[in-house]
Amino acid sequence: MYLVIGIVLAFIVSFLKDNRSLWNPVLFLLSLISSYFYLGYLFYQNGYEKIHFAFFIFPFILLPFLLFLSGIFLIYNGVILLKREGHSKANYLSMLLGIVILLFFALMSFRLGGRHELFYTNHFLNILFAFIAYSYFIFGFAFVAFILYSILYLFIPKKKHYDFIIIHGAGLLDGEKVTPLLKRRIDKAVEAYHKSKNPHIKIIASGGQGGDEKISEAQAITNYLLEETDVPQDAIILEDQSRTTYENLLFSKELGEELVAKPQFLFVTNDYHVFRTSTYARKLNMKGDGLGCRTAGYYIPSAFIREYVALCVKMKWLFLAFYVPLLAIILLSYRGVIW
Repeated sequence: MYLVIGIVLAFIVSFLKDNRSLWNPVLFLLSLISSYFYLGYLFYQNGYEKIHFAFFIFPFILLPFLLFLSGIFLIYNGVILLKREGHSKANYLSMLLGIVILLFFALMSFRLGGRHELFYTNHFLNILFAFIAYSYFIFGFAFVAFILYSILYLFIPKKKHYDFIIIHGAGLLDGEKVTPLLKRRIDKAVEAYHKSKNPHIKIIASGGQGGDEKISEAQAITNYLLEETDVPQDAIILEDQSRTTYENLLFSKELGEELVAKPQFLFVTNDYHVFRTSTYARKLNMKGDGLGCRTAGYYIPSAFIREYVALCVKMKWLFLAFYVPLLAIILLSYRGVIW
């Protein structure tokens, strides 16, 4: 019980201190898992054995089955995405993850089913299997934690008093027009603009000019704001030098700090992109929140996978550190201490 309380309190403290911390997803998932098993234990202690059985049958039978179905779904989603969005490398991510999940199931069945004596006679294959299983656990746990907390983060109540609303740019249609994706970001920002209680709030249109674009993304956003909305020109600031999400925030922060001391920001992007963007804002010591706009359903799985991969790259040294215990076990096993 004390362990469960400790984990839950650690999450609450971390969340209240800064809801953009990268530790929050891990602590959130640990809180859910520990609370789930403790609740099952309480049912057992109070004589509800059938409910207790149902609690413990889920993670060991139903959860693997759902994971198997998710592998099939991701492959199907990948096919749909490729048909609608084209054959870019990023669009293969959901299909690739689905294949990886199914391959792992095949490997687990092969190994745990005891259908091949090589696993019992070949030390290297045992180590290879342990490495693969460990990798699945580490990256799978982190992925689920990221997804769940990203969803939770979207529902965190937003303040009404911001100094600046940042609209993150995206690729343009025909090099000069906003795409449906970018239009949704702008519309969401305009909605927040009208809800704001700050009469001096301004919108920062952020995004540089790509090699295949006739104007900057910031200019395209501005054109849309002036032509399609009632946002006045003096409430719009152009930031047309950024090339990445990090630069969107960095350059927008610099512009904001020239006008307001310790400004509060609201950055608007797609729902799948909000949490990772918030981690960059935290790194830049920006005060404020993220606001997500709707994304086409078929695009969400691949988008979340892409966001997760980007975070893994950002935290590569932490992930590598998790392999130290496994490496120690492997070295000990070769020395005959274990196995």
